[in-house]
Amino acid sequence: MYLARHGWRVAAVDLVDRAVRQARKKADAAGVDVTVLCGDATRLDEVGVPGPYDLFFDLSCYCGIPPHRRDAYAAGLTTRAAPGAQLLMFGYGPEAFDDPISCVTADELRARFAGWQLTDVTPGTNPVPTFWFTLHRAAVAA
Repeated sequence: MYLARHGWRVAAVDLVDRAVRQARKKADAAGVDVTVLCGDATRLDEVGVPGPYDLFFDLSCYCGIPPHRRDAYAAGLTTRAAPGAQLLMFGYGPEAFDDPISCVTADELRARFAGWQLTDVTPGTNPVPTFWFTLHRAAVAA
């Protein structure tokens, strides 16, 4: 809602239908133009997410994606990223949970997001290890 109020074209994707309905109601009540789509973030072509976008915001979405689907997520974002786009991602560190898949590391992001540069990793302030990652997509060569 915040970005839409400040002139951004916003599309949001969630797998949970109830969350999508609530988000649509909030956008309507706020009088902002937000495209809220229900679907799998690793299958953005099927969901119908347009592009290109200059900014992506991921609040723990990536951490919830099984490792075998994370390349598809990265490819979907990359396809929709304008040259010079920015990805801001919040994620849990490897020590946050007992399971080995609900986390993200800087090395993994460097490997999975071809054509992007990891430019910042800032520790979060949560009681468990968390991080804010900033990635930039390469700009078109002149």
